[in-house]
Amino acid sequence: MTRAELELPHHGQLVQLASDVYWARFDLPFRLNHINLYLFDQGDSWTVIDTGLKDDATAAHWDDLLAGPLNGKPVERIIASHHHVDHIGYAGPLAEKTGATVFSSADEIDHAHWLYNHEPEDFAKLMESVYTAHGFDEETIAIARADPGRYRRHVAPLPDIITLDDGDVITSRDGEWQVRIDAGHSSGHISLYDRSRDIYLAVDFLLPRISPNVSADLRKLDHDQLGPYLDYLADIEGVITAETLVLPGHDWPFTDGPARAAELVRHHHQRLDQLRAAAATGPMTTAAALDVLFGRVFGPHEVYFAAGEARAHLNHLVALGEFVKTTTDGVDRFERIS
Repeated sequence: MTRAELELPHHGQLVQLASDVYWARFDLPFRLNHINLYLFDQGDSWTVIDTGLKDDATAAHWDDLLAGPLNGKPVERIIASHHHVDHIGYAGPLAEKTGATVFSSADEIDHAHWLYNHEPEDFAKLMESVYTAHGFDEETIAIARADPGRYRRHVAPLPDIITLDDGDVITSRDGEWQVRIDAGHSSGHISLYDRSRDIYLAVDFLLPRISPNVSADLRKLDHDQLGPYLDYLADIEGVITAETLVLPGHDWPFTDGPARAAELVRHHHQRLDQLRAAAATGPMTTAAALDVLFGRVFGPHEVYFAAGEARAHLNHLVALGEFVKTTTDGVDRFERIS
């Protein structure tokens, strides 16, 4: 993986990546403290890929962009690559400010509405059930139960969203971007590839420094989410080239994407091997698997993603036929099949 030699965009500024492709960076109030957003110049309008989350800092940043480098041409389209709060959270207010039409994939639309439409009391019960199934202690379960508004806190009311399908083409002034939809980091994640110019807007599926989080889906906790992501990584190695400019949702644009994909495959297989070794001594819960994989204490925000990732790896081992899951008193345990 080779970092592209580009200056990071500052507040209210854009960095040009191609004749009609621009990069903005917005702050996030998390440990992962920023998100990359991208803009296509349509000639007489703009297309925005992702929006940031709903907060005052995001609103101020968009106001400065709209009054500054975007001034003079309307924002016509907003593409939400997936339902995570930092990507779709500000889609509603931005669409209201600009009159833009919002697009995403069918599964991401469904997932966003499923999360947003949960009343706090119902979501608290859901998280209590999930954290109980993970085998967490009562203190951790109580913290999750007491924070039922995590999605709505960072996501404004969702606008009308039009469906994009795999294989659709998005045009910019000088490019044609094929829509690719994959499962893994989320269940219907959109990425865009301009084959003629060899630019791949990977968003969160191919990151240069960190491993994209692959979490079990709250809607179907036993579903194998890691298998499709490994399939994606194997496939993308043969689609993009070492010279492809990869535009990620976090960190910085880079090349050598196939090597990075291979590295991520090895990373996940190492994690699977860690769980295989740990299960040699007996059944394990998701909470125990989290300790095996990460070996450190997480805060409430991070434990949500770490537990989801641990569960995704356990689910994949079940899908491979190597582990079996049993449930007693609401707690799921995973045992290696000898």
